[in-house]
Amino acid sequence: MKKVKELMTKDVVTINKEKTIVEAAQVIGDKGVGSLVITDNGNIVGVLTERDIITKCVAKGCEPSKTKVSEIMSSPVVAIDPEADIIDAAKLMVSKMIRRLPVLEGGKLVGIITTYDLVKNVSKGKRKEDSLIYLAAEYEVF
Repeated sequence: MKKVKELMTKDVVTINKEKTIVEAAQVIGDKGVGSLVITDNGNIVGVLTERDIITKCVAKGCEPSKTKVSEIMSSPVVAIDPEADIIDAAKLMVSKMIRRLPVLEGGKLVGIITTYDLVKNVSKGKRKEDSLIYLAAEYEVF
């Protein structure tokens, strides 16, 4: 079974929790990513996605130029170890209803794994039983 470290993205884009939503959106656009890991003094404190910006700020009429990332980020952070099996990553994503998992090793950010990373890998499985989708579907959320 593959490990999280084999599929994760190692170059994770981060931003400080005190930055504004406009600044975060600019970084997302400039870097071509769908999410940012939020930090405070080098510690991971949250995750901010494009969807968070839309549903928690724009749709609610907040001012993106005045709203801090910390006000709408998802927190606490759900993370996984790089040595974990990708099945465990899939189960964690399903159970927590999230699409991105920061990868922490000894408390340090070393990568991020997404549902897209997992789905790309699924097509390589030869047996139904090896499919992450098959295993995640069998996992109870509630």
